[in-house]
Amino acid sequence: MNRPIALLIAVLLTCLGVTSVGFAAEMGQLRFQLAKSSRDRVQLTLSDGSRSTFSSSYRSEELQGLVPAAAFGPAAGPVRFALVREPGRLDCTGTASAGASSGDCRFTPDQGFVDLLTRRGIGRPTEDQSLDLTMVGANRALVEAIADASYPAPSISDLTGLAALDVDARYIADLSAGGYRPEKIADLLAFKALGVTPAYVAELRRAGAGSLSADMIVQLKALDVSPAYIASLRRVGYGDLSADEIVQLKAMGVTADYIASFGRDGARLPVGKIIEYKALGITPQDARSARRGAQVSISTDDLIRLKVAGLLP
Repeated sequence: MNRPIALLIAVLLTCLGVTSVGFAAEMGQLRFQLAKSSRDRVQLTLSDGSRSTFSSSYRSEELQGLVPAAAFGPAAGPVRFALVREPGRLDCTGTASAGASSGDCRFTPDQGFVDLLTRRGIGRPTEDQSLDLTMVGANRALVEAIADASYPAPSISDLTGLAALDVDARYIADLSAGGYRPEKIADLLAFKALGVTPAYVAELRRAGAGSLSADMIVQLKALDVSPAYIASLRRVGYGDLSADEIVQLKAMGVTADYIASFGRDGARLPVGKIIEYKALGITPQDARSARRGAQVSISTDDLIRLKVAGLLP
């Protein structure tokens, strides 16, 4: 996967409201802060006492035993809740004060889930990795769906990322059923982060994008290439483009209207020339002006050289 796409996925993960810089390998005492983020959601932030933090939003009912009126009311008082998920259990006790709560937590990994990851070749998570998996909601159904779809065993970090992006068994099965299963876990992460669905890939193919690799699908989606965009290029005579050419045109902001605006002067310009035109800001008016004033035929290369030399407006 190229670096810009990887950076985009990191940004999307942040936008999901899940932030973590990782807990130390030897987990110390966990401190929590709890604040109300909306009518039915709360923001839970954990710290291990160093600079390591984890913060995420949960529905109030996901924190077993939490009484919102007590945790976020004006009066001070005890607060107790637990986040119980398949990878482990987080038990927290503290005190409410001024509309928020804080206190200490104790985490207990689920040994059965640890054993499952080991059996599936994912590895034996450390205590802090089990906590991360718990916080993002990893589960057995996701682990088994990855194995059933014959993906390579993910790393624990990959599994955490998949769970954070809400990848589930249905999403994995739908990709496989549609024939669009990427070969690598990294591409599956990119698909979900960017919102790639089987329907999107099918529509791209029907529009004329042809056979698409997972990497190309990621690039098309990252650039917001729609089936309608591909169809518009076909209407102006560019119905046989490769996916890579479509990506280049979209990345440069080339539209069907831009191509069509050259009229017969731009009849079936090579894609590379269209991209050069767009990069240099060459307009149909430039082309017509140069050809009217020339005593000899002006080629596309001549037009580009004139623009670079500053001999066109």
